[in-house]
Amino acid sequence: MKNVLFQVKYDIINGIVHQWKKFAVLAVVYAVIIAEFLARYKIKNLGEIYTTADIVLWLFKGMDRITDTQRNIEIPTAYILPNILIAFIIGNYPFKDINGYGGMVLIRARKKSVWWVGKCVWAVFTALVSYGIMFVEVLSVSAVGGEVTFRVGKQVCSKICGYNRMYIENNTNLTKLAICMVLVGLLTTIAVNLVQMCMSQIAGPIVGYIVVVTVLVMSVFVRSFLVIGNGFMAMRNSLYSPEGGDIRFVIIADVVLIVVSVAVGYISFKRMDIMKKGDWRM
Repeated sequence: MKNVLFQVKYDIINGIVHQWKKFAVLAVVYAVIIAEFLARYKIKNLGEIYTTADIVLWLFKGMDRITDTQRNIEIPTAYILPNILIAFIIGNYPFKDINGYGGMVLIRARKKSVWWVGKCVWAVFTALVSYGIMFVEVLSVSAVGGEVTFRVGKQVCSKICGYNRMYIENNTNLTKLAICMVLVGLLTTIAVNLVQMCMSQIAGPIVGYIVVVTVLVMSVFVRSFLVIGNGFMAMRNSLYSPEGGDIRFVIIADVVLIVVSVAVGYISFKRMDIMKKGDWRM
C-alpha cells in the first residue's frame, strides 16, 4: 500500500503539477468558450439573468441529432476542443515518464502493478482537475455577473444557448439535466482517459490519441448513447428531448470501458519486457 501511495503522489506531482502549462491552456480554452456565452448574452440584452446552470448547458450543449436532409454539419467547439486537449495531456505523460526517471524506478522496483495503478489514478485525477478548472471558471463568472444556482433560465437557454423552446418551455428536468451533464460528463471523461491509456499501452500514444479523436467525431454521427461521446451532449439527452437517449446507457458503457481498459492495459503492460527499450510503447 505504501508503494501505491508513493507512486500516486509521484504521478500527481509529475503528471499534474509539473504539467501545469497544459492545464493552463485548457483553462484558457474554457475561458474563451464562456466568453462567447457572455458576448451572446450581452448582445441579446435579455431581462433574465444568467445562472450557473445556463453556462453548464452552454458548455455541454453538444449538437442535435443529424438528419438525412442536413447538409452543413458543424462540430461544436465547446464539445470537441476541451476533450481533445484533455486527450493530449493523457497521451503525453505516462510514456514520457517510462522513458525517463519513472522507467528507472520501475526497472529497479519491478512492480508493474504499482506503476499501472499510479497511472490509472493519475488519469482519474486529470479528469477531476480538468472539470475543477471548468467549474471554478463557471462559478466565478456566475458570481460576478449572474447568479450562482442550478436553476435554468429558459430564455437564456433558448435564445443564447440555442435549445429548442418547445422542449424547455414546460420541462421540469432542466436543473437535473445540468447536474447530470457535469457528473456523467466527468465519468465519461474518466472512461475516455483510461481507454486512451489502454490503447496507448497496446499500440502507442499516437494510436491512443487517434482512437479518442475518432470516438469523439464518430459520436457526432452516431446517435446511440453506447457511443460514449454522446454523453457530453445535452441536446441528445432524454431529460431535454423526448427523442433523446437514456443517460443510463452512457453510465453503463462508461463503467464497462473503465473496468476493461484498466484490466486489458495492465495485462498488456505486464507482458512488456521493461528491460528491452524496443518493447516500450512509443
